[in-house]
Amino acid sequence: MFSGSQKSQQGISLVTTIIVVSLLTTFSVVTISLVISNNKISANHFESTQAFWLAESGLERCLYWLQNQDPPPAGTSPFTQFEEVAAGNGTYTVVIDPDDQNDNTYLKRYLLRSTGTIATISRQLEVLVSMNTFSKYIYATGDEGIGTIWFTTGDMISGPMHSNDQIAISGSPVFSGRVTSSAASFLEGSGYNPTFAEGYQLNAPQVIFPTGSEIMNNYNSMNSDPPPLVIDANGSKHAEIVFNTDGTITYNVYHWSGRWWRRHKVYDVPNTTVPLSGLNGMIKVEGDVYIEGTVNGDITLYATDDIYITDDIKYLDSGTNGEPNSGCDDMLGIISEGDVIVAYTTPNQNDVIIDGAVLALGNSFTVESYYWGSPRGYIHLWGALGQKIRGPVGTSGHWGGTGYLKDYNYDDRFLSSNPPYFPTTGGYEISSWREVVN
Repeated sequence: MFSGSQKSQQGISLVTTIIVVSLLTTFSVVTISLVISNNKISANHFESTQAFWLAESGLERCLYWLQNQDPPPAGTSPFTQFEEVAAGNGTYTVVIDPDDQNDNTYLKRYLLRSTGTIATISRQLEVLVSMNTFSKYIYATGDEGIGTIWFTTGDMISGPMHSNDQIAISGSPVFSGRVTSSAASFLEGSGYNPTFAEGYQLNAPQVIFPTGSEIMNNYNSMNSDPPPLVIDANGSKHAEIVFNTDGTITYNVYHWSGRWWRRHKVYDVPNTTVPLSGLNGMIKVEGDVYIEGTVNGDITLYATDDIYITDDIKYLDSGTNGEPNSGCDDMLGIISEGDVIVAYTTPNQNDVIIDGAVLALGNSFTVESYYWGSPRGYIHLWGALGQKIRGPVGTSGHWGGTGYLKDYNYDDRFLSSNPPYFPTTGGYEISSWREVVN
């Protein structure tokens, strides 16, 4: 027989056991619920991440599609470019919304809206993209030229730079902007010790150099009337243009007559002065042209042959070495289907200033007789420089150098504006990116 005390203890033990079992059961139920809930959360998070990357994939495919459209999509109405494209375990849909001002400019902008979906989960991304022009780069080349042309000690490249080819570097040049190259490496020369202030990227996508006709296509797409000023310097003729401080240009066309020891100029078109404001942003020279002077206005000069720079070509609103002053509204594009050449003239023997966006589509930006004579100081370039094939501007060595050193400086105004009708690179730049959260 159990005593009362023993029975009491047994009762307490039983109650305790029941409570413990109940708590364990409750804990197990809660634990199972939490595990199930966490699994659902993990699954949802995984699917949400997948939906995000599907939206990214849609954007990348759409951007690639845009880059291969010639001409770019017209109109201003949104359209669906890719609809519920299957990828992985889900789909993506991309809508392109052209900018409302696209009909009024050749430099198009588009809002790309991409939605990635997995099961019941969707995520949407938006990017605003704008067409790039060659004024994006302080220096851009399609080919680094025949032989090896070096960036070397004393060279200063201040701004974004790109080459489709391998860049050759010796000594300690300074690259103040980001450097990109489509090659897998740099060519490292003697004493290789460059400064990349904004870093560099190798294996970058190539830029596409346009044909000369694209410039006129840009003009014609925006203007039915009037045509640009066209200066006929075909055949044996040559044109000269002087930019005047009062916002005009003075031009003429001539040919040489007589034998070489006593030849003289015969003017086919005598000196003619016209205001830049009446030229609708474009001068076209059919043939070659010699230029110099002070630019007071906004103009692009396009020549079907070589362009020779015979003296400083600078903005009215600029400093001693050509740097545009704050608030400067002067802007110049210099585009040649041949070469752009710094001429071997008396004024160019001690530095030369070039303000503007320079683009040589036929071959190169180069220096006349760069390999001969005494050093000529610096090319002070403020703007942008593109050339299909890199041309030499000077030499260096143990016995001194010839030609010029490079002082190339980017005009930051080209980040938001360009010389009139300046050609595009075939690429787009992402202006903004965001996730749309409902």
